[in-house]
Amino acid sequence: MKKTLLVTVILISLVPAAQATVNVYKDDVNQVDLYGRAYAAYLYQDREGTESDGRSDSYFRTGFKAFSNLAGDLTALGHIEMQFESRDNSDANSESKTRLMYAGLKNDKGQLTFGRNYAADEIIADWADAGTTNYSGNPALGNLGRQANILKLETKVLDDNLNLVAHVQPESSVDTRTGKNSQSSYAFGGVYGFDFGLELGATYTGVMTENYTLNSDYDRSTIFVAARYKLKGLTASIVGDSTSVATPNTVTEDKDSNDWFAYELSLAYHLDKLTGTVTYKQRDTDSFNDNTVDQTALGFAYKFNSNFRLVTEYVIDGVDGEENQWHMAARYDF
Repeated sequence: MKKTLLVTVILISLVPAAQATVNVYKDDVNQVDLYGRAYAAYLYQDREGTESDGRSDSYFRTGFKAFSNLAGDLTALGHIEMQFESRDNSDANSESKTRLMYAGLKNDKGQLTFGRNYAADEIIADWADAGTTNYSGNPALGNLGRQANILKLETKVLDDNLNLVAHVQPESSVDTRTGKNSQSSYAFGGVYGFDFGLELGATYTGVMTENYTLNSDYDRSTIFVAARYKLKGLTASIVGDSTSVATPNTVTEDKDSNDWFAYELSLAYHLDKLTGTVTYKQRDTDSFNDNTVDQTALGFAYKFNSNFRLVTEYVIDGVDGEENQWHMAARYDF
């Protein structure tokens, strides 16, 4: 604990004045911007058995956004984002990954892109991802998150009050080393924003997965409905998920036994430099008597400036066999 506090004090002492995303190149036609994040984190989880209770949950993320004007308001764009992770005390186990890599076209009406990108359902799944630490995500929802080979269309209509999004993902290998599994998907949805702080959204997603080793496949359809309300420093959100999995009848498994209903709630309040969050995430799967996801998290963040903040979050896990977690981190963005 003393070492953790010492590292935190050192990081605070190195904080410079606030700065925006770095523009690394710009002329009359082209522009390239650089951004990034250093996230130095410690995770404590009281695990049973011989597993270590504490580990690193740190990463460094960086990305480039490039734009090139083609004609009038038509612009070509490219986006790449990489992440380098340190999850334990061994350099050999550090990992790197490509989070985003896509290119496309945009104008005043919207944009069309192809590559590794967020699926269309992220337009509202992200509303429940309101925690302060790297724990935050959507463990209960059946959202696709980031996917390869996403052809994605985004546009705004009705005086920009209605945001529409759709994607198509052709058959894509899940594991490039073996090529034994593939996935394809499609999704569409939208968000309507009212002028008094309320937003309503809905998406539909279809996923087709095939396992060539077992010569089996299944289809999954997911419907999201969501609401988000903002009032001064308060943001409250709820996202509901109804998922149907086309499971065939087998000796050990009944048809539709893997269907689920899930929802995620989030409440965040910003007061000057301090932010407090409460999130609750639950999934009820038909084939289980108890919830397969049951998490409550309490988080706090203190933002020194637009670049640097200290964050912590305590996660209470109600699923049998799972343990509570405590996350602590220093985060620097540029």
